[in-house]
Amino acid sequence: MTVIGVRARKYFIIYLLITYFKHPLLSIVNTRRFQMDSRFTDEAIAYCQLVASLLQPSNGLSAEFLRKFFDDVHTKGNEKLIGTFTGSLEERKVTTKSADIPVNIYTPIDAEKDKLVIYFHGGGWTLGSRNTHQSIVNLAADLTKTIWISVEYRLGPEYRYPIWLDDSCDVTRHIIENKELYGVDQAAKIGVAGDSAGAMISTSICQTVKNIDFQVLIYGLYDFTRTAPSYKEFTDPQYVCTPELLDWFITHTFDDGVDMKDPRISVFLNPSPDLLPATLFIVAELDALRDDSFAYKEILDKVGIKNKLSLFKGVPHGFFSLPAIYPKACTQAVDTIKEFMASI
Repeated sequence: MTVIGVRARKYFIIYLLITYFKHPLLSIVNTRRFQMDSRFTDEAIAYCQLVASLLQPSNGLSAEFLRKFFDDVHTKGNEKLIGTFTGSLEERKVTTKSADIPVNIYTPIDAEKDKLVIYFHGGGWTLGSRNTHQSIVNLAADLTKTIWISVEYRLGPEYRYPIWLDDSCDVTRHIIENKELYGVDQAAKIGVAGDSAGAMISTSICQTVKNIDFQVLIYGLYDFTRTAPSYKEFTDPQYVCTPELLDWFITHTFDDGVDMKDPRISVFLNPSPDLLPATLFIVAELDALRDDSFAYKEILDKVGIKNKLSLFKGVPHGFFSLPAIYPKACTQAVDTIKEFMASI
């Protein structure tokens, strides 16, 4: 990207913040100067520099503010991609034992019927929705020629663990048991996928729900001890997902007394990793959660589970859900997913 392109992206983010948030913390954006990591790509620089200041819990942010921030960044940031999906969108509700869970079914033109992907959005188990991740799920459905179903599991702090995980497991079971109702053959292979919190949800589902054929895990948190070196390397706000922000998410998601060593939470402790499906790891280089994916890959390697890890250089946590801000990285990531799915 040219210098002009970087400036245009920077001014776009400033416009987005001023237009949507009108928050006193915007003064930080104008006065605080980051010594930006030289490894950042041109796609990442402006976003990380201008948005990271508003994402730190030390600024006294509420769940309500963070939700609006997250929703508006994704809506405005991906605005140019809205309406570009050439397939069909159907909204349904899946009735579980405790709630009706909304889902979006994205069916691309000439969709193949041999696979289906169930997607769980990121957002620290407290933020995000089908809408925030619509653009990237659209892109994934289009490029893979596969039906993708995006799940609106309930969020903390209103619905704490294990509610959102149980929602996700129940929806997955229902789809597996009713494949033909979702446009694929009964023999179709089913995959789960998710970014960040959604990646943790996806791989936790694979421990308890049968007949899942593959999982796509995008920069997830898999070990809640958070002792890997990357958690110490990426503490500055420019990396967006800092240990401090993770503390905020965990506090708003898990009650005191929850055993964080439960394998459904810290999936590294799963006693039967040899029963997991084929796995693709999408990893951001400049991310506190980075090393979790490498360690998880080692676990799968030891028990002989087919897996692949793709490291995306120069991008931070969260890039995957913003394809209009990170067009190159997101297209490469979806191409990697397409290649992996073709091998299943």
